[in-house]
Amino acid sequence: MLFLITCSKDSDVASDSYSSNISQNTTTPTVNTPTVTTPTVTQYNLTASAGEGGSVSTTGGTYDDGTVISIIATPNEGYEFIGWTGSDSSSSTITITLTANTTIQALFNQVQITETTSSDTSIFNADLIDFNYYLHSSLPGEWITEFNTIMNKLESTIPPYKRTGFPESMNIYAWNNSVPSPYTDPNGNSMQGASISGNGTDFWMVLEIPDDEFTNNSNHRYSVIAHEYFHVFQHSLSPAFSVGSDGEFNNPNAMDVKWLIEGSAATFESLYIQENYGINYFEEGQAWGVETDVLSNPASYEYYSKQDNNYANSVFMVLALVKELENVGFSTEKAFQSIFKVFWEQDPKNSDWKTKFEETFTIDIDSFYSSLTSYSTDMSLIYPSSTITVQNIINDTSSITEVSNETTSTESTSTDTSTSTDTSTSTDTSTSTDTPPPSTYSISVSAQGSANYILTGNDANGSVSGNDPSVSLKVGDTINFNVSAQGHPFYLIKTSDGGVGSGNLIDGVSNNGAQSATVSWIPTEAGTYYYICEYHPSMLGTIIVTE
Repeated sequence: MLFLITCSKDSDVASDSYSSNISQNTTTPTVNTPTVTTPTVTQYNLTASAGEGGSVSTTGGTYDDGTVISIIATPNEGYEFIGWTGSDSSSSTITITLTANTTIQALFNQVQITETTSSDTSIFNADLIDFNYYLHSSLPGEWITEFNTIMNKLESTIPPYKRTGFPESMNIYAWNNSVPSPYTDPNGNSMQGASISGNGTDFWMVLEIPDDEFTNNSNHRYSVIAHEYFHVFQHSLSPAFSVGSDGEFNNPNAMDVKWLIEGSAATFESLYIQENYGINYFEEGQAWGVETDVLSNPASYEYYSKQDNNYANSVFMVLALVKELENVGFSTEKAFQSIFKVFWEQDPKNSDWKTKFEETFTIDIDSFYSSLTSYSTDMSLIYPSSTITVQNIINDTSSITEVSNETTSTESTSTDTSTSTDTSTSTDTSTSTDTPPPSTYSISVSAQGSANYILTGNDANGSVSGNDPSVSLKVGDTINFNVSAQGHPFYLIKTSDGGVGSGNLIDGVSNNGAQSATVSWIPTEAGTYYYICEYHPSMLGTIIVTE
């Protein structure tokens, strides 16, 4: 059994051929051996160390020029290896050829175990899926650094849990298509494109990044990571998602609905880019535009055989579904959460997905399809707000408003309006009474070279960890950033325009700009704020403050 979920647009793969000839000349020495002067051998120092949570196989020393040394990073129990300072390698075993004095440090993160909310313990457990990275040397170091940042953010925001019947680990293979494909899948096939695949035993992600995306600084070189990762998240929630299928509903126990599968993933990647890079990726990612037949025949987009360039039509249907859910009382965050998470937790299959659709969204599929006739193909009319965040979507706890009752009230007399007002007042009072008191949170801050801050601690949504993760607070909370990042002054700022810190600072912050001290803040207004290094703009993260 082989399943393949989502592929990027086809791209040509260039082929290079390499050859080398080794020749050896031998000479017979003369009887009179000349005097040989032994040249001075240049030597270099290697300094190797381990950050908190692990060890390295050597601490270094002094070696001759050209000496090849392998260093192994080993995490302690409860920790995981995340990378090196002084090297772009993501492997825990690194080989160095000394040609200069070199300093390198292994970095580790404490593993965060989160209890699953599922009551079905026979399917899910509290352990996260293990990812193994195979990042080819053809990839730019900048991309590898950003890849690690993206994966850390995604794993902390939408963690995929292990479950019965689903592989416990996944290999990720990535390379620049300027070189021939360096990897083959477990079935012996050369890897190509961008996809999630499996054969019942193994499970792998393929990321073939077109060379022109590096040349042109295309955002797709990063968004594709979020897209394929989201499919892993879907796999972890829905056993039927992992059943081999052909995209034509021939297996009733599989899940093949293209616009829900790919539309969700493509929408998620656009939201991720919008939130983390400040770019409206809906315009770039769905540049092909929406076709008119999605309004007249939306059911045709259930099938993978239906042409859908860059999944523009599928994304349109997802965004339209969000609008329809808002019309029946869902908040925007609750609507996206229901599409991204709740629906897949119901384990929909080809045989029952329409029933699960109505149970999740409170509207039936035929009514939704009929509603699309009132929409325009101009997707910009239904773009989501630029302030929406993935974390708020996943963690939303709002209730669904009874819109139908409000409609009836509108047609009532003034007496009914008064009654409605009284009910509203009563609800507000109850909410006010239940408002929790302000909390205090602590987060440790260190630096990964000049690429990222590493945060570990807690915020209003639970645990915080990884490279430049988003931090969530409520108005009145106290946040203590315990900074230990020499050479990287840690600033809290109001806005970020791509510059660096020390400007547009948040008022009322204690020790703002510290390198080795506690930076404290009590937010007084809701909004989006930022932390940033004074010198390195890539060391940037968001702070979301809500009421």
